[in-house]
Amino acid sequence: MKRLASLLLLIALTAGIVQAKGLKGKVIYVNPGHGGWTANDRPLATINYEEMDTMSFFETKSNLWKGLELRDRLEKAGAKVVMSRTRNGYVTEGQKNATPRDQVETWSDENGQQQLVTLQTIAMNVDSINPDYFISMHSNATGGEDGKLCNYLALVYRGETGNDYAKGSIARAEQAYPYIWDNPLTVWTSSSPDNPFIAGDLTWMGAPPPGDANKLGYTGYLSVLKHHVPCFLAEGSFHSYQPERQRLLNRDYCRYEGLRYYRAINAWFGGKGDKNGHIVGTVKSATEHFEHPLYKYVPDSDDQWKPINGAMVYLKDKHGVTVRAYRTDNEYNGFFSFYDVKPGKYTIVVEATGYNTMTISVKVKANEINHIMPRL
Repeated sequence: MKRLASLLLLIALTAGIVQAKGLKGKVIYVNPGHGGWTANDRPLATINYEEMDTMSFFETKSNLWKGLELRDRLEKAGAKVVMSRTRNGYVTEGQKNATPRDQVETWSDENGQQQLVTLQTIAMNVDSINPDYFISMHSNATGGEDGKLCNYLALVYRGETGNDYAKGSIARAEQAYPYIWDNPLTVWTSSSPDNPFIAGDLTWMGAPPPGDANKLGYTGYLSVLKHHVPCFLAEGSFHSYQPERQRLLNRDYCRYEGLRYYRAINAWFGGKGDKNGHIVGTVKSATEHFEHPLYKYVPDSDDQWKPINGAMVYLKDKHGVTVRAYRTDNEYNGFFSFYDVKPGKYTIVVEATGYNTMTISVKVKANEINHIMPRL
């Protein structure tokens, strides 16, 4: 009888462990950084648009695109997702930077949309919900010269480097780093999975510990991290690196970053890999350099080559039938993507006016990302 009881206990514990694996039932809090269209929301000029034009670069926009992609994939995997905002923010009516594209700030409505941008409010919201995972998504800047040749991935947690004040934050950041860094379409100037940039916010910002306490009594530097939940803030790339800024104008490129966050979080909870695979890439000239005052690139890097606007990329199955097509945008990034492709053998055909046509064979595997970089 004692052996039977022990066996039943072992089965029960094992079943509990199995049920605990994966994202089903987990609560994930997603914070797309910023949220307005003000001078504090990182507006920068791009090749086609002036600074403060909401069609140009704002962290408000690119961060939300990343967050929505992450949310959709997490929910599909069974997680409950709470987002600090699900829409882009506002400029106060009559304010000098207001444009016809601005939206009115709301907290919530019948569709569940909300707009929380006050960092202490978000931290209090996180603390009260007590999610299983918290991530804040941003892009970085040098804080000095625009166009400086600096672009790396930085993950920052609350506390001092080597001492996370919300225990478990360092472990989450270290596990996530290789997944988020896996982007050969950009030009990384430093850092790698073997040399990751992972730091405590007090050390990173040069503030003396323990930092000022918020209303909840938590210390640190970055206000959005001042809660008890293990977490990190991701500076996914540098928008002050101008070629990267052009890429961040493309929503599907931002979705690609959101996909990598999802892969990291799913792996943290031991979830199953995607049944499908993904194809992402950039179409550029093989011989033409691209020179523009707002496109300062790392010498001799892949960013020296001219991104081709308006190129057509076709995904054809083994019978030669086009199953998807993508037209690169006019924002000088050459980015294209085919997400959630069934495993199998495919052919990619790339066409652009004035260039040769290129055909590439690709084998799509479950839970893998194919990086294709045709140069015409």
